Amino acid sequence: MEQSLSPEPEGVTNATNDSVRGFLENLTGPSRGTIAWLVGDQAIVCIGDDRILRVVPDTTTADKTGARADLSWSTDTYEMKAQSNADIWVNGRKVGTAHLMQGDMLEFGEDGPMSRFRLCNQAFPTSWSVEDILSDAVAYARTSRRPIRSRLSHALFESARRIMLETTLIFRATVIVVLMALTLFVAWQYRSDILIARTMQQEALRLEVIASTLAETREEALTSTELATLREQLELQLVTSADRLSVLERRLGASGRVINGSIASVAFLQGAYGLRQKESGKFLRHVLGPDGMPLQTPFGKPLVDPDGTGKPIEFQFTGTGFLLKNGGHLVTNRHVALPWTIGDRPESFDQSGLEPEMLKLVAFLPGLAVPVDADLLAFSNTADVALLSLEQSATHGRGLILAQEMPDIGDEVFLLGFSTGLRALLAQAGREFLMALEEKGETDFWTVATRLSKEDRIAPLASRGIIAQITKKAVVYDAETTVGGSGGPAMDSNGHVIAVNAAILPEFGGANIGVPVLEVHRLLETIKPN
Repeated sequence: MEQSLSPEPEGVTNATNDSVRGFLENLTGPSRGTIAWLVGDQAIVCIGDDRILRVVPDTTTADKTGARADLSWSTDTYEMKAQSNADIWVNGRKVGTAHLMQGDMLEFGEDGPMSRFRLCNQAFPTSWSVEDILSDAVAYARTSRRPIRSRLSHALFESARRIMLETTLIFRATVIVVLMALTLFVAWQYRSDILIARTMQQEALRLEVIASTLAETREEALTSTELATLREQLELQLVTSADRLSVLERRLGASGRVINGSIASVAFLQGAYGLRQKESGKFLRHVLGPDGMPLQTPFGKPLVDPDGTGKPIEFQFTGTGFLLKNGGHLVTNRHVALPWTIGDRPESFDQSGLEPEMLKLVAFLPGLAVPVDADLLAFSNTADVALLSLEQSATHGRGLILAQEMPDIGDEVFLLGFSTGLRALLAQAGREFLMALEEKGETDFWTVATRLSKEDRIAPLASRGIIAQITKKAVVYDAETTVGGSGGPAMDSNGHVIAVNAAILPEFGGANIGVPVLEVHRLLETIKPN
């Protein structure tokens, strides 16, 4: 009978259906993927001009065009005999006759397909197992006479096609589910890798930001060796500064008295801020070892973590500020009151998922034995000035007057401030004070300042210069100062504040820039309603 694309012979009566003994599974050529059923005791395999394989019964009326082989049933299988003008291969060997065995690979001529012989015993397969499909592929690759590359690619392609189309629905559904699960797993793994890489990058950036900020933050706690060295280095400078101040007072008379009268209103600011993780809301803290000491990374940087058990990591700073008359407000620079706003720190902290927060800010006033807590009251978005509030009791009898008009170029200007911060104060304190600190080991950032305050050793340094330039945004002068003097008052000869000392310009011979007093007036206007 003719070959059929359906797994079970069509149009065959039950009596004839019982005679189905086997089939040819076509693996190549135009007949690929079809089945030719072997029914009855005698059959002829034909290959037409269209290269399609047909199996017809061996009767006088059958169309035997393109006959290639005769099949005859013998006990339990078919015997195959090649037609006189046909070439037949069985398992890669050219034969004239063959006793067919289950799974034999048959090739009917150069233009015929490769087919696999199977006995079915009246059991009609509706699907193929993966084992059968792979077995067919291996048999094809082993017996085909095509070039090795061609036969391997064909075997792989056909195996994939048949697994997708000719296996059971359950198997295909299982494969689809497994592939979907694998795809989801790969996607999840990829996303996890991205998140891990992003977390590692953020952690590296966070450590870099912390390390660079710690490097920029002036750590003023001193060791005993540093105290001794500092004392030797600054003693001569202090004597010189004292002499200069004495000469200044003698030369200026009333102006010298103004400076002395202003000293009590100039505050030494000392503070520290920490970093809070935005996601968890926790401060970054030191990670402690079994001995209770802070751990460090292999690169010598402090090891910090939101879940650390140590103290919050501190970024310490110092600066200068001055009290206003009849207000209780203290003026300083914005970069002193908000030290994390310097340079690219805000962007770096934000990218690291960190939020700066002030941990402690105190003001030491000359003549007061204890520091006073300072709170941010207001700051300017356009100028480097800020206002702090102090307890009213600490400001009684103190305060400077703000000038109402700007000075002229060439006028004298007097600066008061805590240049070099704790180091200058320690140098001014004298040999005995330094020796006492060395003996007790009290070199902590906070302890040193408290000791200085208790012994009434908090006093700003004064310097004198000439105003070189005046603009709406800056007053430039050559009065000497250095880091730590930021936020101090720049006063005219009447003792009125004309600017807030803000920056040093080394490229201009050490000239200083002050924020014009007009910006302070503007900032005060913003808090009047409150």
